[in-house]
Amino acid sequence: MQKVIVKIMRDVAKNPSVVEILKDNRKVTVTFDPNVGMTVEGPQGSIPSIPELLQMAYPYTSPLVSRPAWYDRNPKPIAKSYMVDAGPHVATQRITYTVPPDRVCMVEMTALMMLRLTVAAPVGRAAIILKYTPLDQAQASIVYLEHYDNTPGFATQFITGSTLTLFSGDILRVDTGDTSTGGTISYKIGLKGTEFDA
Repeated sequence: MQKVIVKIMRDVAKNPSVVEILKDNRKVTVTFDPNVGMTVEGPQGSIPSIPELLQMAYPYTSPLVSRPAWYDRNPKPIAKSYMVDAGPHVATQRITYTVPPDRVCMVEMTALMMLRLTVAAPVGRAAIILKYTPLDQAQASIVYLEHYDNTPGFATQFITGSTLTLFSGDILRVDTGDTSTGGTISYKIGLKGTEFDA
């Protein structure tokens, strides 16, 4: 391997455009003159190429390059949906999603909707619950959508475009439940996100 030493000759002739390069212990002198251009002097066979000369004369560290944006890191869209017309029922899991290893997911849209189809006798609490379980942590209910209305055609909904960032191993889950006696409710649930490399 060749050993290259670069020295800016600022203390010789007070001319910073003169560069002395020692390559394989042979001296090469490079002079930069705006009127003449670049002059290279040295023993035959020891003169580096122009790119080598420039790098040796003005060594620099390449600037750090930022990582590509999340949408350029092997993106993959994900979508989950569930629709059902159901009578009273205990809390029941309808959707589940787990972020794969070495991936991150940005949930870009969440839509939850309930529509009462037929009356209950009596009415109880109907709900859609969005639950989030961070890796190695306890599950948390982060969105509740609920109503106690017994009027056919009554609807309630939650739609958001806010971003929810999930990391590898995180779990997103949606449950529905209805404590009424009789009656039916239409449940409509949708999630859209983008997975990408962590």
